[in-house]
Amino acid sequence: MPYDADSLTSLTLAIAVIVVLLWGAVWLVRRSRPGASPWDGRDCAVVRSLALGPRERLVVVRVGARHLVVGVGSAQVSLLCELDQPLPPRAPAEQKFGEAIRKAIEQWRGQ
Repeated sequence: MPYDADSLTSLTLAIAVIVVLLWGAVWLVRRSRPGASPWDGRDCAVVRSLALGPRERLVVVRVGARHLVVGVGSAQVSLLCELDQPLPPRAPAEQKFGEAIRKAIEQWRGQ
């Protein structure tokens, strides 16, 4: 069955136009939401995480204004509860370490 060169060219051109239109649509959707893309996850963030085992974790997730406690295992993710009040922000590790050093020095000088 021989192929007609004109129909093959028109098919190739039609596929190229469709690809360009799809690319343009994706570009337009991403540009219409400045500062946010559908994949950046700004409305959802992990607040705290605690390892319970080699593959199990307890995670506090912020979704909008809600804080959810989630159990994460090797085979599933389970919602355990919703916190009544959000967790307070955690102090940076440098401040905790510096505070511990300062207390240790004060105790050492006091003895």
